[in-house]
Amino acid sequence: MHLKYFIVLFFIFFLSGLEVFSYAPIKAENNAYRHNNKGLDYLKENYYFGAIKEFQIAIDLMPNAQASSVYYVNLAMTYEKIGYPELALPNYEKALLLNPLYFDYYLRLAECYKKLGLVEEKLQEYKDKNKNPLDNIMIGLLFIQKGEISTGITLLDNFCNEEQELIITLGVKEYINKIIKNPN
Repeated sequence: MHLKYFIVLFFIFFLSGLEVFSYAPIKAENNAYRHNNKGLDYLKENYYFGAIKEFQIAIDLMPNAQASSVYYVNLAMTYEKIGYPELALPNYEKALLLNPLYFDYYLRLAECYKKLGLVEEKLQEYKDKNKNPLDNIMIGLLFIQKGEISTGITLLDNFCNEEQELIITLGVKEYINKIIKNPN
């Protein structure tokens, strides 16, 4: 009788112990976050090739999540830092597509358009498609990048008045105040 209980207890103990040796499930989100952080560390050390690889791994793990917009921007900034704004452009565009309510992405994209000499072309493109109120942000920023600061500020201010409840409006207002204080 005691032997039977001993065997049952042994099997229960043995089977519960197997769980200790099992592998935890791999979570792409956690791994992407770690690769992004490693890329940021490489970026601080000016090891751009390593940073690019790490950001790309983070993107590959979660290519279409809103949180991945940060990884796309980090990759784009790295490309710009080493002098390749043409490689940065699609990453800024993807970041904006994934997270369209973050003002900094609009600003970075508009600045990248200027570096590539695409301001006129993109301005016309945004004017033609202007179906989304958020397009007015890019139109205003492109006017500012073009040098028509008062037109750009007016468009951005109109956006702020029309879309007061959006999260992005605060960022637009802060940018307008910054431009007014220091137009250069």
